[in-house]
Amino acid sequence: MAEQAETFDFIIVGSGGGSTPAALLMQQQGKSALIVEKSDMIGGTSAYSGGVIWIPNNDLLNEAGGDDSHERSREYLDGLIGEFTPSSTPEKRDAWIREGPEMIRFLQGLGMEFRHAQWPDYYDNRPGGSEEGRSLAAPLFDVNQLGEWGPKLAHNPLTSAMPVPSWESVWLFKASTTWRGKWVGFKMVMRLLFLNKLLGKTIRGAGNALQGRLYQIVFRKKIPIWTDTPVTDLIVEDGRVVGIVAEREGQRVEARARLGVLLNAGGFSRNLEMREKYQPKPTSAEWTQVNPGDTGEMLEAAMNLGAATDQLDESFWLPSSFMPDGTFVSFHTPNDTGRPHVMVVGPNGKRFVNESNSYMEFGKAMYDAGAVPAWAIIESRARRKSIWGSMLPGRTPKDMIDSGYIRKFDTLDELASACGIDPGGLAEEVERFNRFARAGIDEDFDRGASAYNQYYGDPKNHPNPNLGPIEQPPYYAVAIYPGDVGTCGGLVTDENARVLREDGQPIAGLYACGNTSAAVGGRVYAGAGASVGPSMTFGYIAARHASGANG
Repeated sequence: MAEQAETFDFIIVGSGGGSTPAALLMQQQGKSALIVEKSDMIGGTSAYSGGVIWIPNNDLLNEAGGDDSHERSREYLDGLIGEFTPSSTPEKRDAWIREGPEMIRFLQGLGMEFRHAQWPDYYDNRPGGSEEGRSLAAPLFDVNQLGEWGPKLAHNPLTSAMPVPSWESVWLFKASTTWRGKWVGFKMVMRLLFLNKLLGKTIRGAGNALQGRLYQIVFRKKIPIWTDTPVTDLIVEDGRVVGIVAEREGQRVEARARLGVLLNAGGFSRNLEMREKYQPKPTSAEWTQVNPGDTGEMLEAAMNLGAATDQLDESFWLPSSFMPDGTFVSFHTPNDTGRPHVMVVGPNGKRFVNESNSYMEFGKAMYDAGAVPAWAIIESRARRKSIWGSMLPGRTPKDMIDSGYIRKFDTLDELASACGIDPGGLAEEVERFNRFARAGIDEDFDRGASAYNQYYGDPKNHPNPNLGPIEQPPYYAVAIYPGDVGTCGGLVTDENARVLREDGQPIAGLYACGNTSAAVGGRVYAGAGASVGPSMTFGYIAARHASGANG
């Protein structure tokens, strides 16, 4: 028998991006909300993230000189995502565009701060795309302001723990080639030394700035959060979800929900059995960088109730590299793969993607090309001028070479033979790539043709900021794997975030958002924050619907 716990109007399972807008909206409507978190840390994978949220037609973009509209955003999404699917219906796309800005205004009214992130849409040169970008982010935040909850805010030391606001972060990768990059690096060091070390602050950016500020409001509003409380089942009565069963403080407890339960518990990136069942091969739960609790139990619980699912084979791919012992080293985004004098090839020696485009596109292309792992070919000038992962420009640590993480060669033939790449195919591809680099036009993949590509390029490199020949030894090679920041498939939901059965009818009382739901953005990534943005939007939408705020 389970111990009867309290009764709330709305129970939210998981503490990621969509949970705070949902809980705060419920309270504004005079209803009670509870956030239940499996781990001892709050914030979910959103706290690990870059802390950027993609919100179409937002006020801050238009105030910054953008010219967005519902119609323009819809044109962009329709062109990218393509045909309608169960997870991305016309009604859901419209809800994302319509309610996202409303959600931002609602949070701003409670004291939340957002800034325009100055991050171009990932396909800004497509119809409806924005060079200014539809992404928002939060200013730097002193985690100590959370008091006893500060140490419980989840963080990734490579991203969310750094005192750099999201709109400055890209310039760190250009510190060796631009004065602005040097200035951003200097400011980061001063924050670490002066604000953190001397004044005792814990200034953080990215996902900790976003989630830290949101949870500061949640704590101010005295919304309860149960941590260390894994949910084990959903309570169903007369076909309606009316609560949860959980393990709390060593006891099996039931918590009742008058208006419904929102599942925002992530996907199944850490569940190897589910990955093997649903995801493309090869796969590994060790390649993901999501929070440790992302193991799919809530997804399976809803599926056991007859919930429909969509695109379980897809993830938010983020190419990554690892030490030979499997230790994670770094993500690889256009910050390094899209810089001059770098190219990425498969085992046949051929390129298979625009290395300066979206990381999700990159990961999908790796599987399509049979390039798992793929190989980054890094020329001497790239190592001299550009960051590679966690390695600063100008020096390649000997221990990284000795370990076998990065391999160094005098010739491309030696590189190909050692890495299992077809030597003839690589030689032909390098010759072709070098011709593109000298002309400044990538005839195969249009690398460097968009504002987003150029955002990561070297502005001093001509004629194309993203292209440079591979011709001056030594040459370096790094194996790249299809890492991820979450699975992209999940429960099918409608425009009100209600979980649907296979026949399209809602499961009464059950809502989902974030990576527990199948992505409204389909199989593409529209811009920075295109997973956290919809999570927050549809968490807000779920609470509006459940509370009756829709009228």
